[in-house]
Amino acid sequence: MTRRLLLLAVLVPGLAFALKPVESAKPVSPSKGEFQAQLPPGWIYDTSRNAIMAWHDGPLLNQIIVSITPHKDAFKNAKRLSTPTTTPEDLAESYIASLQAGPAALHDVVVIASDPAELAGRPAFRVLLKYHAAEIESGAEMEICTLGVALDSGVMLATFRAPMIHFFERSLPDFEAAAKSVELIAPPPPHK
Repeated sequence: MTRRLLLLAVLVPGLAFALKPVESAKPVSPSKGEFQAQLPPGWIYDTSRNAIMAWHDGPLLNQIIVSITPHKDAFKNAKRLSTPTTTPEDLAESYIASLQAGPAALHDVVVIASDPAELAGRPAFRVLLKYHAAEIESGAEMEICTLGVALDSGVMLATFRAPMIHFFERSLPDFEAAAKSVELIAPPPPHK
């Protein structure tokens, strides 16, 4: 693990300060701090953006992302709108449509399951799907598990993506534990 971080530090110097190994029992939060989550021990994470990104074997092999996207941008590629009162069922439909639209569209998407769930203590959707990655990304058969909920500030998504062979099943329990740990954080009072 330390060797990987050292190698990344040598290859991409600016990245070295953003990546950190997960510490047990220490929740992490993105730079804007609207939420926190306990990531799986032994994973590497980055919170330098407005999201938490974590991976164990590399971002193309297994990746967890937890983010909040403003409603106006959440499903822009699919030309669908969301609001704080959008139902989990409608969010799930918009999420699936957005994956298949725009310049980074996924192809050959197959929805395996779409069920009610809970995220950050609120009613949410849980979608499990598979697709084939582009040839430039290995062409592997991939699986995605996403939980999503509409908040006042936008759409929160907790997503796990990995190749079906070996990586998905092995790390799905880690993702599910991380998703269960997601909590909203009250914003600090404004400075006077």
